[in-house]
Amino acid sequence: MKIKYSRKSVAFFSITFIWMVVIFIFSAQNGDESSDTSGFLLGLLCDIFRIEPSPEDASMMSFLIRKAAHMTEFGVLALLWLGTLRSGLRKALWNYPAAFALSSFYAATDEIHQLFVSDRAGQVTDWLIDSAGATVFLICAWIFSRTCAGTADNRNDA
Repeated sequence: MKIKYSRKSVAFFSITFIWMVVIFIFSAQNGDESSDTSGFLLGLLCDIFRIEPSPEDASMMSFLIRKAAHMTEFGVLALLWLGTLRSGLRKALWNYPAAFALSSFYAATDEIHQLFVSDRAGQVTDWLIDSAGATVFLICAWIFSRTCAGTADNRNDA
């Protein structure tokens, strides 16, 4: 199997690498900085939806925001890996599992990294949430690609 190093594949890999650096930077935030980021997002959402949650509700909402962020950042990483793989290998059957494996592996290293950050903890549950995000985004991408391929086929038949 021959890998093509086109401008497109180099661009995809570059964007993927930059996204991995962004994830690393967020993971390097100490506990207070990470809480401030979650708090900012919670405040923004409360302002947008004009709600004032109780302290217990705010705590739960903050938790959900953090976990949704985990899923999203690794879901995006999985899509970027998929684009990188597809740009170099075209429609290889293993692109989706490979994109998942690369994203999940990076999620595991991210949790190990957090063991060395002040007031942070690497957790297996966060790795599972990160991997779940990669899975959900890849499944959505697969469904979207099947739907678009079916639509394109139907247009060609008309």
